[in-house]
This record gives sequence, structure tokens and C-alpha cells, in this order.
Amino acid sequence: MDIPRIINITESAHRIHNPFTPDKFATLGDALRLEPGARVLDLGSGSGEMLCTWARDHGIVGTGIDKSRLFTEQAKQRAEALGVANQVEFIHNDAAVYVADEKADVAACVGATWIGGGVAGTIELLAKSLRTGGIILIGEPYWRQLPPMPRLKPVARPPVTRSR
Repeated sequence: MDIPRIINITESAHRIHNPFTPDKFATLGDALRLEPGARVLDLGSGSGEMLCTWARDHGIVGTGIDKSRLFTEQAKQRAEALGVANQVEFIHNDAAVYVADEKADVAACVGATWIGGGVAGTIELLAKSLRTGGIILIGEPYWRQLPPMPRLKPVARPPVTRSR
């Protein structure tokens, strides 16, 4: 089980695999009012930037699940680099079927709602790992404006001949 190789190739140098930035993760962590020791589950955790920086900045503990072996290894390395490997765990697994043994204060999926077949299915999936009164966090990427599309020249096609 792993994600398509093309994603590993195109995203291997990214610490964040969605349209977020480090500043946006910091703002989001502040807005959630994360307490030291709060448990966070991150489904589709990529290279672990959200969990690792929140562990460093807010003292959370957490688990990240990602289908990419490469990203899971990168997340473990990032946790070591930030000195939070004792607070966060990264597991190579299919997030679409993962349910945490220990309920989370925050169950998150940022930029990977395809794991639940869309937002509604991802909410159902996250709810299975959420403690009563916890927070579900979903980030769904969208285009602010469509990217420019190159104009294609029409292709000349030979005339169609019909035989009788």
C-alpha cells in the first residue's frame, strides 16, 4: 500500500503537501487554542509539518497517518529535527480506514478529504477517532481562480469518407 509514485516524485521536496504555509499552520494552531498535552490525530499527514510544529509550539501529542512510505519517513525525520519525536508518532497506513485506539481532542484532515470520498465522508471517518466534545478540523483546497489554460490550436482532421 502506497500512494502513486508520481505524487512521491512531485512532492518529495515539500514539507507541506497542500496549499497551507507555515504561517497559516501557526495561525490555525493559535486559533484552536491548543493546550499542552492535547491529542491530535492527523489523517493524510504528509511529511508531518502540522503535527511537528504544533508539538513544538503548543506541546500537543499526536499521531499522523499517511499512505506514503516516503512522507511517513520524512515526517519522522522532521519530528527528530524539531526535537518532538517523543510527542508525535507517524504511521504508514491507509488513512481511509484508520481509527485511533485513543480518542483525539482534535481529529484533522487538511488537504486530503479524498480519503473519505469528500468532506462528508471525511467528517464521518474523523468522528470515529474523536473524543466527546472534541474538534473536527478539515481543510479543503480550492482554486481562488482557475489557473491559466494554454490555448490549443485546432487540429486539422482529414475529411470523413463514407462508403456505400
